[in-house]
Amino acid sequence: MKLHFWGTRGSIPTPSTSSIPTQEFGGDTTCLSLDWGKENLLIFDAGSGLRQAGLEWAAQGRRSFTFLFTHSHWDHLQGFPFFTPAFQPGTEITIYSPRLPGAHAGNLIERSLHAQQSEPFFPAGFPMLRAKIIFHEIQPGHPLQLSHGSNSLEIHAAAVSHPGGCLAYRVQGSPGGKNCSFVFASDHEPTPSAPSPIRELAHETDLLICDGQYTPAEHAQRIGWGHGTPELCLQEAIAAGARRLLITHFDPTHSDATLAQLEKGFQKTAHSSGIPVAFARQGQTVAL
Repeated sequence: MKLHFWGTRGSIPTPSTSSIPTQEFGGDTTCLSLDWGKENLLIFDAGSGLRQAGLEWAAQGRRSFTFLFTHSHWDHLQGFPFFTPAFQPGTEITIYSPRLPGAHAGNLIERSLHAQQSEPFFPAGFPMLRAKIIFHEIQPGHPLQLSHGSNSLEIHAAAVSHPGGCLAYRVQGSPGGKNCSFVFASDHEPTPSAPSPIRELAHETDLLICDGQYTPAEHAQRIGWGHGTPELCLQEAIAAGARRLLITHFDPTHSDATLAQLEKGFQKTAHSSGIPVAFARQGQTVAL
């Protein structure tokens, strides 16, 4: 299995400028894809990074896509109206929406995608899409099974700490004969004094991908905003016994130089844990 980061930024797209260069770590908002077989593609969230991904997949002739959404905040949806394959006849798109505890009835992502792609917000409404789009839901306690030929994935969900609700996902399987797993925990604010769902979800996972948007000083001024720090992510990784940690969802005010400096300091801090840590880069591919 291979993971590819199409977007690593949090909150709002951050194009590279002379004052805040973002070319190394990336300026597009959250979007990841998992290649788990010749024709199998699983996409996590639809931030602005989805636009470039869609252009490349359309050029490759891909016509089948499965999306797994964590929540409905705009930085995780805003790329979908620019997803080229959605406008092409013959494309099939399956979308799994999080069923959040205490949420209103109805499919959250279906409702949200229709809303953002309607007047007065967007000229090309959702009904103008030519792809066949099917909506489902996923919720904690009800694992999702995906299969294609001899390949299969099992996906577990857990509700995490974020305003409005959010799900983290554990994906495990053995495409190609190798058992492996990873956890995607974007938009999560760990509380050191409280039990964390991530510690169970990420138990002995091969890779934990975690939201480390803030520095500790920034986080102290933004308690309750629903984002963590690299140090809090490391605590989660240690408690879970994760084998590797990648930080993502970078703050829009953090330049490449700032992130490189933070990464270097964090790697020194994390060295004694024995867990390899790094900051994700847009355009990076990770083999599992």
